[in-house]
Amino acid sequence: MGILKMKIIIGIIIFSLVIIIHELGHFLLAKRADILVEEFSIGLGPTIIGKNFGETKFSIKLLPFGGACMMKGEDEEDPDERAFGNKSVWARMSVVLAGPVFNFILAFILALIVMASVGVDLPYVGRLADNGPAVEAGIQVKDKILSIDG
Repeated sequence: MGILKMKIIIGIIIFSLVIIIHELGHFLLAKRADILVEEFSIGLGPTIIGKNFGETKFSIKLLPFGGACMMKGEDEEDPDERAFGNKSVWARMSVVLAGPVFNFILAFILALIVMASVGVDLPYVGRLADNGPAVEAGIQVKDKILSIDG
């Protein structure tokens, strides 16, 4: 398999992970607000695999881009008390904001993992200008900077 194909597959997997986490945020807060989630899907288009667990259908769609957390009464008025539109403003706001907040949390956790495994750059002097003030102050290449202005 070519490197380009592998990069495309890895990109799709990473993009799918971000979408799953985003939609999971909507899903969990909808469930907490007692909103009926009719379908939780990854991908777009026709369903390849779908299975009902409780009142929610979980599915994988044909095109591996996008996803959805489809809630009752999200797009139209519905008299059901568990419909999205019939919940309080705070409940609806929490459900809508949950996706981006979960993406932020994912980014934060991944950043912590990367920093823990790779580390951070230490502040060492890389190069100096000839006869510049740093040279006059006695600073040399590979010196570690411990503090600034004190």
